[in-house]
Amino acid sequence: MSLIKNLSIKHKLIVIVLWVTIPSIVLGFTVIIVHDIIQLRQDLVNNTILYADLVGEVCVAPLSFKDRKSVKLIVEKIGTIPHIENGYVYGEKGELYANFNKSRDQILPLPPEPEEQFYEFRNNQLHVAHPILFENSKFGTIYLIVSTQLLAENTSSRIISLVLVMIGLIFLSYLLALRFQGVISQPILRLANVTKKISNKSDYSLRVQKEGRDEIGTLYDGFNNMLEQIQSQEEKRDKAEAEQQRLLKELAEKNNELEQVIYVTSHDLRSPLVNLQGFSQELGYSLQELRSSINTDDLTSEKAKNNISGLLEDIFDSLKYIQSSTFKMDILLSGLLKVSRVSRMDSTFETIDMNRLISEITNAFEFQLKENNVNLQIGTLPPCFGNELHLNQVFSNLLNNALKYLDPQRPGVIKITAKETDTNNGKQRHVVYCVEDNGIGISNEYHKKIFEIFSRLNPDDTDGEGLGLTIVYKIISRHHGKVWVESEPGKGSSFFVSLPILPKPVDDQSSSLSVDSRPITTSNS
Repeated sequence: MSLIKNLSIKHKLIVIVLWVTIPSIVLGFTVIIVHDIIQLRQDLVNNTILYADLVGEVCVAPLSFKDRKSVKLIVEKIGTIPHIENGYVYGEKGELYANFNKSRDQILPLPPEPEEQFYEFRNNQLHVAHPILFENSKFGTIYLIVSTQLLAENTSSRIISLVLVMIGLIFLSYLLALRFQGVISQPILRLANVTKKISNKSDYSLRVQKEGRDEIGTLYDGFNNMLEQIQSQEEKRDKAEAEQQRLLKELAEKNNELEQVIYVTSHDLRSPLVNLQGFSQELGYSLQELRSSINTDDLTSEKAKNNISGLLEDIFDSLKYIQSSTFKMDILLSGLLKVSRVSRMDSTFETIDMNRLISEITNAFEFQLKENNVNLQIGTLPPCFGNELHLNQVFSNLLNNALKYLDPQRPGVIKITAKETDTNNGKQRHVVYCVEDNGIGISNEYHKKIFEIFSRLNPDDTDGEGLGLTIVYKIISRHHGKVWVESEPGKGSSFFVSLPILPKPVDDQSSSLSVDSRPITTSNS
């Protein structure tokens, strides 16, 4: 068994069939050959006895009259019988009446008178002794010696023929085993090939096609059932991993937002707070001096009036700075509130006609477009899946951004185009919208920074809160899309927005639901 354990199932089946077939064929033909040899020998004995019986019957009359001459003539006729080499006729009392020797040049010793009937094979010859009987009376004995050459030739011929037939049957057995081993080996090899493909590609969607209801069919059912369970577990694991990655990404974004908020609260809010603290103290000092002047000075004197007038001016200056600081704080806090509302956006998504949506947005910007003499070019826009209210906000912010950062040195051109594309290995189709302008452009180091909260490229030259692109980024993330920018200084900017055409599976959707569907208003980025 150790010799075939490493063979393929195909060759194992062939070897097993031949191991069973060859011994059976060899044993069967050996029995046939032995039987034929015995039968040929027995046929030779029977034929020789028949010859002896016939010759004996002819010799009865000469022996009864003791006619040696006639017996001799009859014995010499034995030479016409093939393969009989010697013949002897003995009388009733054992005396030799006549003998025949086919090989006249070879003188053989006379055999002793046989005492009884017998036959035996001796020295490639058959010796037969047969009594000469007539009416149950014995008249003598005939002794024949027959060559076994014909027996040997017939035996050899029969053995060669049977051996050739046996070899042919063995070869035929091999061909049949080679032909029909596929009934067992092919389903197993097919199963092995599928297993190999699954092992190499980790593709548990593969299945083996059941072709029968035998044990192999049962094996196929069990294998396919196992693959279904593995595939189900793989899908659950992949979904869990995808959800984990989504949550980790969302957590990272939240942490980044939190860091930005902390920075805003610790830096941007610190300045107005310091102003509030400083000018509140100044206001307190001015009020104390005003009280002291009122209590001690003669209010009718010119000096007191001038002193009180200066203190009131300081008080109003302090109040002005305090109001300015509180107004700045209010803007910052309002901006944080607007950004926070994106996380609680309305989850009602639907297929949106983007041609209609962009047309409504451009109509709202018609005055600004004409005022800035902008050439607006809009291509055919495929539909997408999302929340119309918030996508209106996204493209309004992008269009407003393009208008705000036009290059005053050349006529403004804004293009809005789109194209469909495959993502996630072809499993999800997206539309990539592009809002392109020929404005002042953005340096590469600011391509990511512009999406951060309160980030503005030219705060001194443009108004706004620095929230527009931050809100765009958060809304697109909520739509399971992407937003990015390609830009070079002096050549303009292209903002790309990738959105799904169809809804994602329920398991892939974010579980967050909105409790506040109010639009997030912002004047600019």
